[in-house]
Amino acid sequence: MAVSTQLGLLLWKNFTYRRRQTIQLLIEIIWPLFIFFILISVRLHYPPYEQHECHFPNKAMPSAGTLPWVQGIICNANNPCFRHPTPGETPGVVGNFNDSIMKSWRDMRNEILYLTGNSTQSPNHMYQAVSRIVCGHPEGGGLKIKSLNWYEDNNYKALFGNYGNDSDSEPISGLESSPISRMIWRALKPLLMGKILYTPDTPATQRIIQEVNKTFQELGVLRDLGGMWEEMRPKIWNFMESSEEMDLVRLSGTNWRCVNLDKLEPVANEERLVNKSMHLLDDRKFWAGIVFPDMQANTSDLPPNVNYKIRMDIDNVERTNKIKDGYWDPGPRADPFEDLRYIWGGFSYLQDVIEHGIIRALTGSKEKTGVYIQQMPYPCYVDDIFLRVMSRSMPLFMTLAWMYSVAIIIKGVVYEKEARLKETMRIMGLDNGILWLSWFISSLIPLLISAALLVLILKMGNLLPYSDPGVVYLFLASFAVVTIMQCFLISTLFSRANLAAACGGIIYFTLYLPYVLCVAWQDYVGFGAKSLLSPVAFGFGCEYFALFEEQGVGIQWSNLLSSPMQEDSYSLTTSISLMLFDSVLYAVMTWYIEAVFPGQYGIPRPWYFPFTKSYWCGEKCGGITSAPTNKKENAEEEPAHLDPGVYIENLVKVYSNGKLAVDDLTLGFYEGQITSFLGHNGAGKTTTMSILTGLFPPTSGTAYIQGKDIRTDLNTIRQNLGVCPQHNVLFSMLTVEEHIWFYASLKGLPEEKVKSEMEQIVMDLGLPHKRKSRTNQLSGGMQRKLSVALAFVGGSKVVILDEPTAGVDPYARRGIWDLLLKYRQGRTIILSTHHMDEADILGDRIAIISHGKLCCVGSSLFLKTQLGTGYYLTLVKKDFDLSASSCRTSSSTVSYSKASLKKVFGYKRISIFILLTQSKHVPTARLVEDLGHEITYVLPYESAKDGAFVELFHEIDDRLTDLGISSYGISDTTLEEIFLKVAEDNGVDAEMSGKTEHIVSALCKHVAIVSLETHNLTPVLSWIRWDYTCTQEPQTRSYQVKGWSLKRQQFVALLWKRFLYARRSRKGFFAQIVLPAVFVCIALVFSLIVPPFGKYPSLALEPSMYEEQFSFISNDAPEDIHTNKLLEALMDNPAYNEQCTDEKNAPKSCPNKDGEWMVPEIPETVQDIFVKGNWSMENPSPLCECSCEGRKRMLPECPPGAGGLPPPQVDRFTKYCASSIAILLYYVSMTIWFNNKGWHSIGAFLNVMNNAVLRANLPPGLDQSKFGIKAFNHPLNLTKEQLSQVALMTTSVDVLVSICVIFAMSFVPASFVVFLIQERVNKAKHMQFISGVQPFLYWLANFVWDMCNYIVPATLVIIIFVCFQQEAYVSSTNLPVLALLLLLYGWSITPLMYPASFFFKIPSTAYVVLTSVNILIGINGSVSTFVLELFGSNIGGINDILKNVFLIFPHFCLGRGLIDMVKNQAMADALERFGENRFRSPLAWDMVGKNLFAMAIEGVIFFCITVLIQYRFCIKASTKLKPIGEEDEDVARERQRILCGGGQTDILELKQLTKGFDDIMFSRQCFGLLGVNGAGKTSTFKMLTGDCVVTSGEAYLAGKSVLKEIDEVHQNMGYCPQFDAINDLLTGREHLEFYAILRGVPEKEVCEVADWGIRKLGLMKYVDKAAGSYSGGNMRKLSTAMALIGGPPVVFLDEPTTGMDPKARRALWNCILSIIKEGRSVVLTSHSMEECEALCTRMAIMVNGRFRCLGSVQHLKNKFGDGYTIILRVAGADPQLEPVMEFIERELPGSTLKEKHRNMLQYQLPSSLTSLARIFSLLSKNKEQLHIEDYSVSQTTLDQVSEMFSEGSCDTEEDWINDAENSALITGVNSILHYILQ
Repeated sequence: MAVSTQLGLLLWKNFTYRRRQTIQLLIEIIWPLFIFFILISVRLHYPPYEQHECHFPNKAMPSAGTLPWVQGIICNANNPCFRHPTPGETPGVVGNFNDSIMKSWRDMRNEILYLTGNSTQSPNHMYQAVSRIVCGHPEGGGLKIKSLNWYEDNNYKALFGNYGNDSDSEPISGLESSPISRMIWRALKPLLMGKILYTPDTPATQRIIQEVNKTFQELGVLRDLGGMWEEMRPKIWNFMESSEEMDLVRLSGTNWRCVNLDKLEPVANEERLVNKSMHLLDDRKFWAGIVFPDMQANTSDLPPNVNYKIRMDIDNVERTNKIKDGYWDPGPRADPFEDLRYIWGGFSYLQDVIEHGIIRALTGSKEKTGVYIQQMPYPCYVDDIFLRVMSRSMPLFMTLAWMYSVAIIIKGVVYEKEARLKETMRIMGLDNGILWLSWFISSLIPLLISAALLVLILKMGNLLPYSDPGVVYLFLASFAVVTIMQCFLISTLFSRANLAAACGGIIYFTLYLPYVLCVAWQDYVGFGAKSLLSPVAFGFGCEYFALFEEQGVGIQWSNLLSSPMQEDSYSLTTSISLMLFDSVLYAVMTWYIEAVFPGQYGIPRPWYFPFTKSYWCGEKCGGITSAPTNKKENAEEEPAHLDPGVYIENLVKVYSNGKLAVDDLTLGFYEGQITSFLGHNGAGKTTTMSILTGLFPPTSGTAYIQGKDIRTDLNTIRQNLGVCPQHNVLFSMLTVEEHIWFYASLKGLPEEKVKSEMEQIVMDLGLPHKRKSRTNQLSGGMQRKLSVALAFVGGSKVVILDEPTAGVDPYARRGIWDLLLKYRQGRTIILSTHHMDEADILGDRIAIISHGKLCCVGSSLFLKTQLGTGYYLTLVKKDFDLSASSCRTSSSTVSYSKASLKKVFGYKRISIFILLTQSKHVPTARLVEDLGHEITYVLPYESAKDGAFVELFHEIDDRLTDLGISSYGISDTTLEEIFLKVAEDNGVDAEMSGKTEHIVSALCKHVAIVSLETHNLTPVLSWIRWDYTCTQEPQTRSYQVKGWSLKRQQFVALLWKRFLYARRSRKGFFAQIVLPAVFVCIALVFSLIVPPFGKYPSLALEPSMYEEQFSFISNDAPEDIHTNKLLEALMDNPAYNEQCTDEKNAPKSCPNKDGEWMVPEIPETVQDIFVKGNWSMENPSPLCECSCEGRKRMLPECPPGAGGLPPPQVDRFTKYCASSIAILLYYVSMTIWFNNKGWHSIGAFLNVMNNAVLRANLPPGLDQSKFGIKAFNHPLNLTKEQLSQVALMTTSVDVLVSICVIFAMSFVPASFVVFLIQERVNKAKHMQFISGVQPFLYWLANFVWDMCNYIVPATLVIIIFVCFQQEAYVSSTNLPVLALLLLLYGWSITPLMYPASFFFKIPSTAYVVLTSVNILIGINGSVSTFVLELFGSNIGGINDILKNVFLIFPHFCLGRGLIDMVKNQAMADALERFGENRFRSPLAWDMVGKNLFAMAIEGVIFFCITVLIQYRFCIKASTKLKPIGEEDEDVARERQRILCGGGQTDILELKQLTKGFDDIMFSRQCFGLLGVNGAGKTSTFKMLTGDCVVTSGEAYLAGKSVLKEIDEVHQNMGYCPQFDAINDLLTGREHLEFYAILRGVPEKEVCEVADWGIRKLGLMKYVDKAAGSYSGGNMRKLSTAMALIGGPPVVFLDEPTTGMDPKARRALWNCILSIIKEGRSVVLTSHSMEECEALCTRMAIMVNGRFRCLGSVQHLKNKFGDGYTIILRVAGADPQLEPVMEFIERELPGSTLKEKHRNMLQYQLPSSLTSLARIFSLLSKNKEQLHIEDYSVSQTTLDQVSEMFSEGSCDTEEDWINDAENSALITGVNSILHYILQ
């Protein structure tokens, strides 16, 4: 079939699915947009900020004079940015502060008055005023300036805390108290009070140090001035005292006394210098260390080239591992703390002092040359903080945006695997590759639409204003492709759709986290880390986006291949390529994992399969071995007149583990026939079918389908092959007709044929009214019908049906049978089933296999004749009045009254007379069963043939009354007996004990009969004793434990059960212990792996480190000789470029050494501008245009000629970087203009300048090129200051650790609920209640266990913290708080999780949902309040309200408590550095105290809520019933008896019980409840066991009311629910012991009682294995044993034999029969009519919640049965059926022909028209004449009776509920309440 057709079909299916899940689709589209709208709202708060051009004040170096230097330190502490040029930029001016305090006393007085009047204003205003007093008015009135601060003022608050002014007597603490003065003092303190260490201490260095010291002596002058200030202050400025901010000036005066002028201290060597500096740093008394590496020890002469390095604390100097930013971004790099460390930390000042000291020491010159440094002005630009945020947050937002889509994709893929739709479609001919491709396309399209909408948002919302939308879309599309591939890869790990969706989302998000790590390690991460994980590649791509945006370029098609960073090989193209590479990698991994681990329903390939030739070239199977088939004795001759549709020839299949599944099987299946293919579980049926459908290849042998070999023509075969697996292969969202259309089209049918087929099948299904209904709205029966019909779609000639009626009720089963019989014509149908009646009715031929070998094959009649035992005669005894009997049993004690003995004697008399009668007519007859109302005999086939039956039936008819028989019936051997005989001992559920028990019971029966041959009473009593001893075993307790000792015993048992489960549960261990520990460990390891600070190398400060560069030199004093000498020295090569001087100071050749000065060519247009323009000094050239509203520009756009004509230039040196420098020379001072984009440009050009000064001042005659000074910056590595800085930085890491703790501790409580949901869903919890456990006790025991369990991970987490020594968590004050937080979290969160156990049905879903909810509430609540605090936004107290409201969530209490504790510690640590102790006890109420209190209270409240829900608090049922209406007479009679009080002696009595149900009583018998699904059987049981609310009416068990005395009722009741209430990890023995303890069996007898249960049910072989490993049959046995344990008088069994193969079923029947003999009552529901016939003494058929008929099995057959079924087989090669048909119509009028085949006729005959004797008489007389080879007569089965009533019931739940008057409506309402409660 064409690939395109298949692909089109699958895409249609996927899109239909998406379209119909409207809400899901909307969420998928809206969720990403919602996430990005959050970004837009952030963008609106942070629009691009248009920064005006910046001019910076210059900084005086010490060489410029002490006063300018100190004044500069104070005035430029925050490096303000001014809109207009500063005074220092004016030509000919160097100082900024000529207009300062020294100039105008009057102005100063005005400023002080201003300060006095505005003392309450913000620090910013104060600082401006002080700045004006000390520094003058740099911009002609500083009040106009928006802010003098480069960072806005709130950043100061963040850095130093917003504290008020503390008046303090100590001058230093006074300075520390005000934020502004503190900042300046912090800058000045090391300079003023810090030591300078130097090494080595040699005469030469001493010379330099002396010169250096002179500078510091000048500070002494200021100190003396300070003393004068103290004297003058009281006299002159008394009026100033009122202003607090004057403290700054006053204190500065006082503090000059603190100046340490004895700064310089020698140290022996560099190592000691480093050690000593560490100690000094602790007291902040260290400025710098100076190392002179090349000094000779013995001489005082300095070398001509002096090298020195300055070693400072890393925090006070630029790092030397980088020389500039990795990428260019707009902005002048002017942050005083981060970007100007050379000035802030005093490095440049010290460099200037040292280099001028060296100059004076080398030249001896006293000439003073003052140096100022000036940061170059920066043009106006657009600053966009948001883009920096965006680069980091975009990957996270994209990950979150598609998280839902990812979950949906994974769920869709896994669902098809889980529902086995994938497997079925492959059998129907679908290629696996096309399936994956269809998923890929249908997942990609929604993501592409989502990506398109996101691009729209990114552009419209101004998130990426500069980038090309096409490139952005390409990038997102690549991410979509790789995300889908990632989903496919994740989907291979799961086989459950819901679990996959939840975990898939978490895995997807977890894969994003390595990106966060990669960012931190950016400089160390290799290419591999960026490539293997797609989220990492995507993250780096996003970062590059943002960098291009920041540069105002945006990502364009043109720069796709380039990187925004220099020397970087990574680009956006790399990112896209890596994602596409990852897609291929994930696809290959998906292909491989799917092949090797295909999940539950696929065929795993070996791990090396890609390297096998057979995989690529196809399998070569064994040659065709056509050996002659041996004729088996149990095989009927093949029908020669029919064509074989399927022929299996010598088929062998051996699995890779060596198991022989099919063993040389040869078998034919014929066209036009249904062949029933039978075998016990594990016999090889499914393997054979899988080989036929092409799922497995055969090991040897082959099969031919329609004459084609399955090894070579599989694709052709599949076009005519239909399959219906054991499960429904339906898509929940497609309608009935869409299914037919889909599968028919998949088979390749043309469109018009598809339509006609659709009509035909819809009509055949009887579903024309449901054709447009989705399959999830159909009842179970309809769904199964549709699944079966789909196998016939598309003209399938061979149809394989694997248990087509599994799990449907008899009525729906009949519908499927009719469908199969209708479609049988012209098709070969292979049917496997566990229902033997089904195989018998449908199968033209029946094949039974065992262990892969064929046991027998032939028609039903042939097999029965060959292997059957004969006819079964069942006689129903007349009903005695049983009300007099006193057979009440509380255990197995039996008391017999006189009346009951009469009854026994009477029954025995019947047996004897029958025996005598039969021995006369049928001497070979034997008794099979004598139970309750019925006796059953076997009559051999031979007797039927020779006419003996005729006389027997005549005699029975004549003597019915005196035999005490009410009726009798006859039935043929069932196919089940033949199956059991043939497949003896082969089932997985088979057990030896079954046989022995059968023998024992047979022996008991035999004794009973033999002992009664004499007619006196003694043998009767002896029989009773015999019977009693035969069946009595020690299954009951000697006494029952009651009261408190029972409660204690039950409490311990509940804990013991949890302990056993926890010990064996790997998942529990993982979720509760491993996961939390691993998460906390990872978090703490990450917190330690702060990227290494590395050893910062020693860096030579010279311009050569920056490549191409331009330098401008201007001489403002051309007439000054000294200045000209300086200019000459500057222009000389070596001054500039140390690289041109080799090691021995010999000049090397440098490229482009001698260039000529030249003026660059200027275009005429530009020249014209200047010639024609009217330019002045104020307006010298065209202006650049800044960004404006209409047009956003990152940098100004400059017209031609902007900046003036270019000056003359010379290409003197090797070209270096764009780190421009300009040097302006004045009379005795010079200004160095530096571009701070080069991190080290200040130091490098200061060194260049000082080298020029050195050479200019050298005495004449010396070779200038040999002299030089070389400075090195070598930071101290990892100083204490730096470590404490790291500690402060780790606050954020600690917050992350807190988040990880919340994350880790979210798994633990969620995992506790998994067990509770499991117990509720599989009814184990209900079973424990039935066994006598009080709900309160149940919850208390679980809570105690969970708390004990919780302490383990909590303790583990604390131990991990202690191991990692995290101060914030384990300091002596914090550790107890951490322990309390964790323990109380467990105390409160565990009972909060409990109510969830009532609402979820799937434990894994609950686990994932609850974990996610815990994580969301915990992390979101804690982090959102924390972030609000960080931004200081407590709008209207919202944050405080939120913090108090969130306290109801224990998750928040834990998370917030941890964060507060960490924050408290971090704040204390930070303030300790400023000498303040602000540590508060974490237990304080407003710290963690209220959280602890809240959690302590919540634990109690949540526990109470759980218990109230369990007791159904406030849930009342009320209803109004409709009148009873028409009722069967038996039912009416029973109702009357109960209402009149006749049921007082009954063991169980129901009186007007309603959930839409009628009433009935059961008394010491096996009572059967029959009915279709939804008839109310299980609901009746639920009401009787207290599992759901009774709407009205009453029920009594052993005289106790179900409504009012449910606890006492439970003690008299055993219950086996419909589905096994078994704990997978407990063994069978542990189950029985556990329930025995709960039932109150004394502890010393528990083992004995459990052993009884084990023997009784034949579980000896498996008893010590985990119950989860049991087969279905053994599980049902264990469930039955649990119901029987402790000897309850009434046992309820809800479909006890579901899913068992026939052999295991028989064994269980024997057991049930034996407990009925023991005197207990059994109430049974079943779909198997055969089971009811075998077990039930009385039964009722339920329809829509009411009983429709009631009585013994034979009574119902006689009353409602259709009479007899006659099957005739005519002999001969060409059988003549007409004479036989005529004969039957003539002799047996009223008979109906049901079926007619080639040689077989089946008639239905009403019993009213004739008797059994007459039928047998007619057939035996005319057998020869009519050539009748074989015949069988049997009574109508119970199945047919049930079907008669079922037809009156509705097939679907909704039809039933729609009948407004029907009382069953109440059932619906109450069922809803019931489910809510669950």
